[in-house]
Amino acid sequence: KQVDFDGAFGAQCVDLFRQYCKDVLGTPHTGSVDGAKELYERYAELPVEKKYFTRLTKKAVPECGYVAVWGSTSTNKYGHVAIVVHRINASSLLVFEQNGFAQDGAKFTVRSTENLLGYLKYKGV
Repeated sequence: KQVDFDGAFGAQCVDLFRQYCKDVLGTPHTGSVDGAKELYERYAELPVEKKYFTRLTKKAVPECGYVAVWGSTSTNKYGHVAIVVHRINASSLLVFEQNGFAQDGAKFTVRSTENLLGYLKYKGV
C-alpha cells in the first residue's frame, strides 16, 4: 500500500516515516525537510525531532524500530529513510520502506548500509 502522509509529491519515504511516527510512536510531525537526508543532517534544527529522537552515528548497532537515514547519491539528491526491522550484518539491514521514485508502496526489503548517515532512535524505546 502507498502511504502519502502529507498528500504532496506522491508516496515518498518521508511519508512512511511520518506515518510511523504518528501511528506507531505517537509522536507529532517532526518538522519540514526538503529530503530524507535532512532528518539526520538538520537534526539540531528540528526541535520536535530532538525531543523524541536521539541521533546515533552509523557505527551504532541498530535495533528493530530505529530509523535509518541515508545521504544523497548521484541519482538521488534527497537521500532515503526507512524503519529498521533487523540488522543482518554490518553492511545490510532488513527495513520497512517506501521508495518515492518507484511509487510502489511500502514494503520490506534488504538495504545496504553504504552511504548511511546514521540512525534516529525513539527516546521512548
